[in-house]
Amino acid sequence: MPRAKGFTLTELAVVLVIVSLLLGGLIVPLSAQMDMRNTDDTRKSLAEAREALLGFAASNGRLPCPAPATTATGVAGAGIEARSGIGDCVSTVGVLPWATLGVPETDAWGRRYSYRVTAVFAQHVQASQNAAFLLSSRGDLQVWSSLAGGGGKIGSDVPAVVISHGKNGNGAYTPQGTRLPAGADVDEAANIWTNAGVPTINVVSKTQTTSFDDEVVWLSPGVLFNRMLGAGRLP
Repeated sequence: MPRAKGFTLTELAVVLVIVSLLLGGLIVPLSAQMDMRNTDDTRKSLAEAREALLGFAASNGRLPCPAPATTATGVAGAGIEARSGIGDCVSTVGVLPWATLGVPETDAWGRRYSYRVTAVFAQHVQASQNAAFLLSSRGDLQVWSSLAGGGGKIGSDVPAVVISHGKNGNGAYTPQGTRLPAGADVDEAANIWTNAGVPTINVVSKTQTTSFDDEVVWLSPGVLFNRMLGAGRLP
């Protein structure tokens, strides 16, 4: 009876190399597709957060205060705007008050959204007023296309900003209330806030690079005022 011939070690090695190359060619596109999906999902969530902020302002006559960044999920006060006894913000920097607004806590990478608001837009509403601010009120945030490379200003007198710190998560807060380390990128560093210290007024929103992957949305004064006018909160 003729004996069946098997593969030699050399032939098996060649087959394994070919399979490895094919799998390697598939893994990179799949990883890129996952990154694109996470980015798209996060951008959609940021757009929903912006609409939630505008809706909150129209209903309450003010923007919400930030939630404490260091309060872990499940602990009392997590995701709730932090206000003082007189109704003003405990801090103008923190994380998006997801529980107050009814929006997701984290971005697609599982990190909380940073949130900064100008104090006058989130202060308590006087009994004789319909809104905490006026048409003449101005935000104290400025949005730039870059700070490291001499970029131009793309947003002035901004009342509030929401930031996802992207895939690398540099400077973002986790649901456990801990902050991830900051990166070396100067523009990303401008987008990092804490509950302590002096808040920065400059924010960067630009096309992603190898070291910058933050996603940023902000409320322009015109859009906010128009929503408040439509709700009868202003003038």
